[in-house]
Amino acid sequence: MATYYLSTSTGSDTYNGLSATYTSGSTGPWKTLSKALGAAGMASGDILYVAPGNYNESVTIGFAPSAATQIIGDPNSQFFGGVTAGPVLISAFNAAGTSETVTSTLIIAASRSYFEWSNLYFKVSTGRAVSATNARYWKFTNCVLDCNTRASPVGVINLSSASGVALDATITRCRFAGGRYLLQLTGQNVSETTSITSCVFESAEEGIDINNLQVFVTNCSFISCDWAIYQRSGSVSFPSSVRNCLFLRCTQVQVTTTGQLTENFNRWTTATRNNIGTLGANSTTGGDGGIDSGYLLQTNGNYLQTYTPNLSSPNIAFGTATSSPATDLYGVTWSGASPDAGGITYRVITSLPSQVAYNGGIERNASTITIAPGSTSQSIEIYLGATGLTASTSGLSARYNRTRTASVSIPLVARTIAQAWTAGGFAEVDATNMPGVYRLDLPDAALAAGADDVTIVVRGASGTNGAVMTVKLSSGGLTEAQTAGAVWNAVRSSYATAGTFGEYVNTNVNTGAIADAVWDEARSGHTTAGTFGEYVNAELVTPVTSAALVRMGPFEVRADGLGASDPLDIQKGAQHGIDIQCVDNNGAGIDITSATVTAKVYNSGATLVDTYACTATYAADGRATFTIDTTVTNVPGTYTATITRSTSANDTQVFGPLRIYVRDI
Repeated sequence: MATYYLSTSTGSDTYNGLSATYTSGSTGPWKTLSKALGAAGMASGDILYVAPGNYNESVTIGFAPSAATQIIGDPNSQFFGGVTAGPVLISAFNAAGTSETVTSTLIIAASRSYFEWSNLYFKVSTGRAVSATNARYWKFTNCVLDCNTRASPVGVINLSSASGVALDATITRCRFAGGRYLLQLTGQNVSETTSITSCVFESAEEGIDINNLQVFVTNCSFISCDWAIYQRSGSVSFPSSVRNCLFLRCTQVQVTTTGQLTENFNRWTTATRNNIGTLGANSTTGGDGGIDSGYLLQTNGNYLQTYTPNLSSPNIAFGTATSSPATDLYGVTWSGASPDAGGITYRVITSLPSQVAYNGGIERNASTITIAPGSTSQSIEIYLGATGLTASTSGLSARYNRTRTASVSIPLVARTIAQAWTAGGFAEVDATNMPGVYRLDLPDAALAAGADDVTIVVRGASGTNGAVMTVKLSSGGLTEAQTAGAVWNAVRSSYATAGTFGEYVNTNVNTGAIADAVWDEARSGHTTAGTFGEYVNAELVTPVTSAALVRMGPFEVRADGLGASDPLDIQKGAQHGIDIQCVDNNGAGIDITSATVTAKVYNSGATLVDTYACTATYAADGRATFTIDTTVTNVPGTYTATITRSTSANDTQVFGPLRIYVRDI
């Protein structure tokens, strides 16, 4: 299975379609549906993401899938950087919408099965949106199909199965408007799974036209259709079923032969039921349609989606939960104890969302938090909307990006909510009480010091548009210098509360008590290796015994273990070239021509820390140099160095020791 990308604004049919944005060479999105759905485009089982734009073309599908093959609109431009969010139109009209440039069917398929379409907006006038003959397993989810006129076409979507084979189509959460027949379905009078769920049909001569087919119509709204449903032909052995539906301003539901369609739990406000036979005992006729037509939005600003039931609507909780969807056309759980009649439940939205979800998920969630730079083992909570996601959910991925650097993948690791942190750990918090919230364990590298912020993106799974989290890398919003300034420049008089550090400083430090405690402390109690007390005892208080002769540039090191003069005193972290001269007890230089000269540095515990090769600079006079580096100087303390001159196994002399102080200043 491959994933392809299509963008009419940024793509080219010369690209390979394997990237949402052009990178280099031939890598980039395709431009036309004709390329993507043609013989040289995608294949069985592939996924095609379609960027916002107007795809104004008639396409004949050129390959025959044997597994689910998906065409998914991306109206939020989640995948397509640089492309403005907007409708994904498969349209008969030009981009300006001023003329019809395609008068034939937009999508043409013969003997092509397993196509799944979602998040798309089909617009037609003269021709059909989709015609699939001898087909099976077609699905439409979250699509809008809009026709300019009732005069044509016969079937905005026209699906038919091959001889003796079930159609098994699925139409869920779709809107149909205009046209002579909105949805025309033809089967073979066999047992079927074809279903139409949580859809709206409006302003048509016929909503659903059924021929030789068993169809299950559940929680749909039919508004201003002459024939809401017309079962032209069918079988009493495999009757169609209509449940939990609303028929408003419709003329009739027509069945040619009694017994080919059953209905129950429906609200008929105006439509006549012709030839249905036994009428549903739980259905009602007449009365108010029970939907809000914009009154609340006009009068108090409460926003209701089109055809939402009003607060006292008889549609609310009218239906039965048997074989019904859990949510309405917008993916919202029914407001009552049972499903409503119709495709939309009651829900007030007081402000319009900034990003509308077209794929049944939520709008993409974005938020900002602050974490101190260099923090480790940190977990964050993100809102993805959908429940049941795991580290292994298909398509789900996570990445982070530090300020002005490339993004980095966060491999997800399955965890439970109570388990300890691990980089990439992913767990659902509480599917019942906090649905859609997940824990993500951030890699330590994401929060390392050195960046202003880090952005984390989790996305890609079906049912969610993902989440974006920006982490400000700041210690409470202040820089290190600002924090220090705020503390050390604070006025003492404002910090005198008993029991606080401020009170302690005011009453002790200011009176000299701490100074007295430090300077009057006995040295004998502070000799722990590596502490400041040990340093004072060993280095500052203990006198340094001077040897006969050593000076800076060069340091002269006496033979036969007689030592050296002044010590070498250097700063922590330094790296210096050290000049030495090997001399006898009278101060005369010892010839080191052809000799191997080595400097060995030991710590205060007499452990060898590092060995340096010396390079002769004036061999006849015993002069040489070596470079002391951070292997020694990164750790403050007292060291000794010896210089070994060797010409053979039987001729070795040791000069020194030379005292070395590494100061932490």
